Amino acid sequence: MIILAKVVPYGGNAARYAMEKEKAKVVKMNHLPEGLDATSVWYMMKHHCLLHGAHRTRGRKLERFMVTFVVSPSKEETANYTIADWRNLSDEVIKMLDFIGIFPKGKKEEVRTNFQNSMSVAALHSDSKSGTLHLHIDCCRVDLNGGTNDVHDIHRRAMKAAERINMKHGWEQPEEIGRMNRQEIADVCDNILRRMDTFSLNQFFHLLRQKGYDVMPKSTDESEEIAGYTIRKNNSTYKASAIGRRFMVSQLERTWKGYHPTPTRAAEVNQSRPTIPNRTFAPPTTPAEPEPSYAYYRFNTGEEARELRIPTSVEQIFLNEAEVPEGNDVATTKNVSHIAILLFLGYLDAATSMSESCGGGGSSPDSGWGKKDDEDDHLFARRCLRMAHSMCRPKPIKRSFHR
Repeated sequence: MIILAKVVPYGGNAARYAMEKEKAKVVKMNHLPEGLDATSVWYMMKHHCLLHGAHRTRGRKLERFMVTFVVSPSKEETANYTIADWRNLSDEVIKMLDFIGIFPKGKKEEVRTNFQNSMSVAALHSDSKSGTLHLHIDCCRVDLNGGTNDVHDIHRRAMKAAERINMKHGWEQPEEIGRMNRQEIADVCDNILRRMDTFSLNQFFHLLRQKGYDVMPKSTDESEEIAGYTIRKNNSTYKASAIGRRFMVSQLERTWKGYHPTPTRAAEVNQSRPTIPNRTFAPPTTPAEPEPSYAYYRFNTGEEARELRIPTSVEQIFLNEAEVPEGNDVATTKNVSHIAILLFLGYLDAATSMSESCGGGGSSPDSGWGKKDDEDDHLFARRCLRMAHSMCRPKPIKRSFHR
């Protein structure tokens, strides 16, 4: 079974198609009087949305008043179904849709719908060629309490609801759900690799398990070396190659390196202290100036490796004062500090590439970037840090005019 979802700007045509198509049978009217025709159903939903929309003082004006779902099981899955069975399936779909929550970008609280407490109509259709039965469910965007049913990623939520219902009934998972699951796992793997400071296959597996996935490594017969692995989500198992070739064991470390074109700390030298002369046996002298202390970094872009140094006092500014911009859930303070180090050393392209891999979409330094005549190392370091913070800001979300 699959569930398709769509938000429609004008629900009159959708309601008439659902209820008045040839051989259509209305199986459920939810929070609506029985016996209404399609036009009356649409006017009741539209009037309800406009009534509550008049009291909205924040956000954009609500312009799309209906969400329509098409529930399409196979013939074998619904063989011998009665009207009561289709009505129960309609209720199950609506309940599962309300159960599936998401975290929209920029929000920390899970968002769910309330279609069970909204006006809706479900009608049974028969495919004109194959005769396969399927449901059309039209739901009002505003529930009976005046709350708006959130429609962010509504198609993805519908697929998740279908997956859970298929699992409950033992029905076959369609390819579209498999594709969605593989993409979701790929996104999780990418995010884990971005956050790992050092590459470790065991740590990668551990972090995947923390996300709720079952990871099953596979070794060769000749040795215990891991040659591959599978990831299990609910009742579906995927090979690493099916998720993406970049996640195969042989390619995984290279994928991690692609997200971390960062300098690697090598060593610190010249950590000497000035010696204080013995005032008992020798006359007072001016303490010797301490030799400068440096931190060495090995910088690797994938093309060449160079070992460069920065003063440890400058390094401490980067490590202690770096902050992650608000809204960036990918970058770490270490990422920001390393971008600042690259700017300090003059590697602008590498700094820009790293900021993008860490979820940044802010402005990059211009071609004239560099230390000014009136700046010392510390002032320039803090300017580099401010630029790194700006580069790691996430891209602004573009919103359309219609909701």
